[in-house]
Amino acid sequence: MEIKEFSPESEDGLKDLLVELQTHLAAIDPDHIVILRDNYRDDYFAHVTDAVRQHAGKIFLAMEDGKAIGTVICMIPPCGKESRITTRCPKCGFISDLVVTARARGKGVGSALMARARQFFRTQNCEYVQLCVSAQNERALAFYARLGLRPDCLYLTQKL
Repeated sequence: MEIKEFSPESEDGLKDLLVELQTHLAAIDPDHIVILRDNYRDDYFAHVTDAVRQHAGKIFLAMEDGKAIGTVICMIPPCGKESRITTRCPKCGFISDLVVTARARGKGVGSALMARARQFFRTQNCEYVQLCVSAQNERALAFYARLGLRPDCLYLTQKL
């Protein structure tokens, strides 16, 4: 396995990984709020690549035999107005998406992608790395805990 920076020839592989993640998130969502729209593949790819450009980010892919088997999408968003008022506003790297294809899970791909993301963020003088994970994604929660990430802010939901 090799970790490489995204390039246009990897576009279809990245799109496939993003669809796989969204499909999984929709399947574990007890309220059926998360969906996979018909145009998700192209629209989310355009959204995320634009966000990466706007926020000094990088996309890294785990490749095996010329195929994308995982990705981590890294951004460095600016500190928001509220955070500037309420915190010392450390520079944070943000992972918008991390996905490893089902057949490659449990083989160290996710750990390698996280290591590459942390390396990138360190070169950009980030003090922290943050990400958002679905509370229903128990496997992902356990994975991140093994890597030393801890809960920070919890969003609570109640159907009205």
